[in-house]
Amino acid sequence: MSGEPKLREAFARGDDIHTATAVEVLGKEPSELTAGDRSIAKMINFGIVYGISAFGLSENLEIPREEAQAYIDAYLARFPLVQDFIQRTIEQATRDGYATSLLGRRRPTPEIRASNRQTRSLGERLAVNFVMQGSNADIIKRAMIAIHRRLRDEGRGARLVLQVHDELLLEVPEAEIGPLKDLVREEMCRAYPLDPPLAVDIGTGDDWNEAKN
Repeated sequence: MSGEPKLREAFARGDDIHTATAVEVLGKEPSELTAGDRSIAKMINFGIVYGISAFGLSENLEIPREEAQAYIDAYLARFPLVQDFIQRTIEQATRDGYATSLLGRRRPTPEIRASNRQTRSLGERLAVNFVMQGSNADIIKRAMIAIHRRLRDEGRGARLVLQVHDELLLEVPEAEIGPLKDLVREEMCRAYPLDPPLAVDIGTGDDWNEAKN
């Protein structure tokens, strides 16, 4: 959504985005990264785009606030278009009084015009958070509708059981597993046109845990 070249290139290559972020922000080679480094980068990735503050990041990572701020500063320096995206989103929400998802859904953000700095900062985080998470929610719902429609129209025995954030859980007869993998991948990837395009991982198993592993 920001158009940040380094992130777009990483997604297009199919890289693990948290590993790619760790390399940029922590200044390490991929071979030097630990599982802890990736976890830090993951927290930074989600924290920044969802509007976390240095205080919130320090609490989540259990590190001093100054260190958390240094991580945020390093991230925004390495990915400047993300900073531009955040600023544009805040400015737009301040003008409009609401934030807008990719599919046009609106969330009022009256806090963003408050005179109180804490309340205003909350409104700014809510605006950025909604554009990201609201867009994610819109896209997965569009995929759910398309998958349900195709299961019905093609007379499949499979059924859509559950949605959790960006994951869909289906119960599928053994004989339909192959075709259903293709069907689900098609509909999830084309739920909304992005550049680079959306990608999806698919797993199968006798239960959800087995399918995820």
